[in-house]
Amino acid sequence: MTLAVFVETNWVVDVVAPAHLQSPQAIQLLQSADAGQLSIFVPAICLTEARETVPRRFAPRSRSADLRKFVQWARTQGRLSTEEATTAFKVFEQFDNLVTQELTKVSERLAALKKHPGVNIFPLSESMLERQVVIGSMGLSLKPYDLAILAAILSRAEELREAGYSEFAFCELDSDLQPWDRVGNRKPVLNSLYTDAQIRVYGDFLVRAADNFPNDWQE
Repeated sequence: MTLAVFVETNWVVDVVAPAHLQSPQAIQLLQSADAGQLSIFVPAICLTEARETVPRRFAPRSRSADLRKFVQWARTQGRLSTEEATTAFKVFEQFDNLVTQELTKVSERLAALKKHPGVNIFPLSESMLERQVVIGSMGLSLKPYDLAILAAILSRAEELREAGYSEFAFCELDSDLQPWDRVGNRKPVLNSLYTDAQIRVYGDFLVRAADNFPNDWQE
């Protein structure tokens, strides 16, 4: 195995979310790892954050509230019949019940994620924390959590290279840790850190071959 793919909280959330809200790309990456095509590496603190994020992000009532208000308004305005509104409310009730039930499975799914053969959960080490301090002095506008993730990935990549891995990717949906800005311009410091570590950064969970991926933000 030569390809190491780093992910963080956003990938974990997309994998353990309620079944109908899981990301096909995130699941595909997990399946590729289980098939032995690559290895996924996740900082352990991401699982802790995901445990708190999933119930908050996918709370059923907050997701169906606007639709309920619309149906109530449309029925009052005569745009929907009473029968149509009743049917809609039944669907909302089923949705709320399903998501509520799914959210009880978050801990179970996190535990199951740790057992996947292609997934490696690693804790923050002392050297990673020391590196976080060094990176924090480089003028990056990053929150402490993002600094910790960045330091963990850069340090773990070095360890894995010594262990025989030759290719590294970071699938990152968070714009703060992407080495390009919203219009595609390079962020010099971040770009240099990833380039020096020979880590290719992707803005999705689709890891493509290096020669097929437009990577003009790198030197």
